[in-house]
Parts: sequence; C-alpha cells; structure tokens
Amino acid sequence: MVAPSVHGVIRRKPFGDRRNCTEGSRPPPPLSGRDLISALPDAVIHHFFSFLPIRDVVKTSVLSKRWRPTWTNTTDLVFDGFDGYFEAPPGSPLFFPSIVDSVLSQCTFPTVKKFHLTHFNYDEADRPKIDLWLQFAVRRSVEDLHLRLSNWSWSFYILPEFLYCFSRLVRLAVGMCCFSLGATIRWPCLKVLSIEDAELSDDFLKRIFRGCPVLESLASSRCRGVNNIIIDSLCLKELVPVGLGFGSYVEKLRAPHLLSLRVIGVNHAGFRLDDVSSLVEAELDFSVESWDPNSKGRDLLKHLLEKLRGVPTITTGGWCLQFELRQESEERFNFDEEDFLCSRKGNIECLVKHLKRVEIVGIEA
Repeated sequence: MVAPSVHGVIRRKPFGDRRNCTEGSRPPPPLSGRDLISALPDAVIHHFFSFLPIRDVVKTSVLSKRWRPTWTNTTDLVFDGFDGYFEAPPGSPLFFPSIVDSVLSQCTFPTVKKFHLTHFNYDEADRPKIDLWLQFAVRRSVEDLHLRLSNWSWSFYILPEFLYCFSRLVRLAVGMCCFSLGATIRWPCLKVLSIEDAELSDDFLKRIFRGCPVLESLASSRCRGVNNIIIDSLCLKELVPVGLGFGSYVEKLRAPHLLSLRVIGVNHAGFRLDDVSSLVEAELDFSVESWDPNSKGRDLLKHLLEKLRGVPTITTGGWCLQFELRQESEERFNFDEEDFLCSRKGNIECLVKHLKRVEIVGIEA
C-alpha cells in the first residue's frame, strides 16, 4: 500500500500499521515517569478521598511529600468502628477513640461536608468525648452528619442541646441516641432524616416537622412511642417506617401529600393508614411474627392493599406474601387460586383494566 507525500514523492507506509491510517492521526505520546495522580488538583484528590475509609485516606500521607499534607484538608470524615480498631485496647494508638482524636487534631480545612461516626460501642463514660467530636463537626459547618452507635449495655447517648439548633444540617442519621422530647427543633436546611432505636412521641414528631420546613425524606427504625403520624408538610415526599418498636402501634398515618411509602421490617402488626391519597408508589416488605395466633400479618396486608388500591406502583416483598400457619389454620386458608379469581368477576375486571406490569424477582418467588 502506497501514499503520496506532500511533495509528490511516493512513500510506502509501514506494513501492518492500520492504527494510523487515518489522515492527520498521531500515535499517543510516550508516558513519562511523572506521577500523574499527584499532579491532579486538590479538589479531585479530595473527591477520591470521599470514597475511602479514613484509615486509607491517612495512609496516603506516606506516598510522597506532595501527598503528606493533602489528607488533612479532606472534607469527608468517615469513622467506622468495624474498620479493625474496635478490638484495640485503651491506650493503644489503634484504639478507636484515639484514632478519631488524632485525625480531628490534624484536620486543617475550615469546613467539613461529611462527618460519620458508626459502629462505635458506646458507653456512658464516652459521652464527653462524643460531645467534643460533635462540637468539632458543628464548628466546621458539617452538612451530612451520621451518628450510629452500637451499644452492648443499652446505654443511649443523649444528644447535646447545641445540636437541636444547628442550622447547616442537610442530612442527619442517628442511632441508639436519646432525644430531649421537650426540645425545640430548628433544622431549616434538613432534607433527609433517619432515626434508629429511639424513644419518640407524637408531639416530638410534630416538633420535627415544624422545625424542618424542607424535610423531604424521613426514615424511622425501631422507634417507640409514636401512635399517630400526622404529616401536613408539602415538602415531605418519602416515609420509611422500618420495623416498629416492640409493642408499638401506629394507629393512624395521615399524610395527604406523601408521594412514597415504604413499609419494611418486622412488628408492623398495628400499622394503619388513614389518608395517603397522593401516593404514587408504595413498597410492602414486612413480616409479622410467625407465632402470631390471630393472623395479624394477613389482616395487615389486606388493610394496606385496600388503602393503596389507587396507587400506580406497588412493590411487595417475599416477607409479606409468606405467612407460617399453624396446623389447625391450614384448612382455613387453603383454597384454589384459579377458582378464587374466576369466582370473583370484579377481581378479573380490575386486573384487566388497571394492571399493566407484574414482575417477579428472586428464586424464592
């Protein structure tokens, strides 16, 4: 194969070189020995840091002189007690509180976007130290705060007063923490709130909605003390009750502007809907204890499906479709599904007119 040059001289192209046959193409330049990652802007490097646990972020300081101070300007601080430090004895540099103290003392950036403290086995003696860590986060104007503690002695951390009026929060998640139920909430920027293992009340829930005017998503897991959930907010779009506290019953849920409802977890036997007329999607993936002699799970599923019959999209999990029956109850609930459908003309008409898609996921189904 031949090609003319600019001056009309005939030159032969190298045999087999088809990658550079396009006119004007150039082979890639040879890689230099320069460290291209270290040449990246700090903002890009900090973005990489946001995907790493803090112990790996700190380790980058040994890569080169360029990297040595970089981690101290990170805006994402994620401390997880499962990262191998929780087994270290007190006084060890690998003791989890010592790691947190050391990192915070070296952080120099004036603002922190994310501060997560999870799986820390809390004891009452740790309260002053956690108070100091939260004060650090507040001083650095944190927007995303997670405080999910572990507790083998069931000693709950009491949230400090200064946290209730911290105006910069956008996302807040707390677990094994105790609220002051008489406190006034002022979280004007909060959009996402998650509460696990806490004692609440109907009145305190109202305080949360009043103090969070732009709240969009609320998730509560194993929270006791709430009997009526009344949500008049136009901003709240998603509610996720993940397992009610033992012995708790939500007698009424009224949220006329809610768009998404996810009922998941266990112990939802007493969960009842009142007004959820704006829902566009619902997820039902709950279970009731198999020893329940009154078949509350079946009654709950019937109640929810009746209340949600106008919702365009309903997702059901395997839990709420499978109930373990006692031997004396088997005959009562044993029926021919085909005969059941065909004997009820209205059921078939409803399916034909409205049902557009059925998706069965998982081999269990």
